[in-house]
Amino acid sequence: MNNAPEQGQRREIIPELYVLRGLALLGIVFQHAMGAYIRRENIPFADAVMIGMFFNLTKFAVPAFVFAAGMALFYNYYKKLNYPLFISKRILEIILPYVAWTAVYDVYNHGLPTFSPDWLIEFGKNVLLGTGEYHLWFVVLIFQFYLFYPLFLAFFKLCRAGGEVVSYLAVGLLTALFAALMWFSASYIPLHAFHFENQFLQAFLIEYRDRNFIYFLFYFILGGIAGVSLTKWREFTGRAAGWNSIIFACLYILIGYELMKSAPWGGVNLNYSTSLKPSMFFYTVSALILFYGLSMVIAKYSSLIFQSLDSIGRLSYGIYLAHALVLVYAVRAADRLLPSGQPLWLSVLAFILCILVSWGIIFLISLVPGSVIVIGPHREKAPR
Repeated sequence: MNNAPEQGQRREIIPELYVLRGLALLGIVFQHAMGAYIRRENIPFADAVMIGMFFNLTKFAVPAFVFAAGMALFYNYYKKLNYPLFISKRILEIILPYVAWTAVYDVYNHGLPTFSPDWLIEFGKNVLLGTGEYHLWFVVLIFQFYLFYPLFLAFFKLCRAGGEVVSYLAVGLLTALFAALMWFSASYIPLHAFHFENQFLQAFLIEYRDRNFIYFLFYFILGGIAGVSLTKWREFTGRAAGWNSIIFACLYILIGYELMKSAPWGGVNLNYSTSLKPSMFFYTVSALILFYGLSMVIAKYSSLIFQSLDSIGRLSYGIYLAHALVLVYAVRAADRLLPSGQPLWLSVLAFILCILVSWGIIFLISLVPGSVIVIGPHREKAPR
């Protein structure tokens, strides 16, 4: 989650990557704010439809973080990797804050612990599986990419050593396999009640597949391609703006249709907008290309928007960890400020309050020495 390299010569900071992280974080927080209201009873159908449309629009957010991680890692650690130093730094900056916030949510939800063996087992399970709070699963997912990065790097270099033809074939094969995996997840598993007899495989590949790196690997590799070919990737996203916008619009209509089709009695179930289905996979790839191009435009031409998103992107991990707790109070505040019959506008207000307060809290914590073990990395300001 850090752009700046720690080994070898200092490389150029990628300003649009901070912007992309900022956009992704805004998307995630908005999703959670909308989720707080869509689950309420008697939601007007028009509001439910609009929430569903905005929810689909922001579904690129989690894959965008995976993409950004892949881009930063391959950009900084393609030629040289000191794995013990690399992984120890990630444990300090990713795992320690994660454990600390898991404890915070445990105390918030259940009160002060008794520190009994049963509590330790349950707490350890929550840390291992990311079940301490509804958003913490992402940390379990993203750390797997750090943990197994040497394997991804070796595979990446092997493909590139075979030349352009082998590289293109590898990308094409990975795309086909990943699309098949999304079909397996969204269609085959629920239709056939598929399960493994082996308990580990059942948990790893079926029950907890939403936090399994295999189900998000394509976005990480796509980020790796962008990281090792930064100039070409920037040129590609610029050239693709026209035709990709058309593809994005068509896929956005498709996933919107799927969401509405899944709710024939007037309700909207956001669970149908899962990232683990083929249509959402292709939509997400298109969205990543589109929003990366947008991030470049913002970094180059819009100082105010860039500074705002950059400040969010630099503190994105800490804000992500804290926002679920802040959102509880943001929703309560929004409920007091607006009439209860306007769930869409309540979602927007709760989202704005949550982002502002979360950023303020994490920014203040970042001023304290050693705060990295509580909120993760908070990097220097990215140059435009």
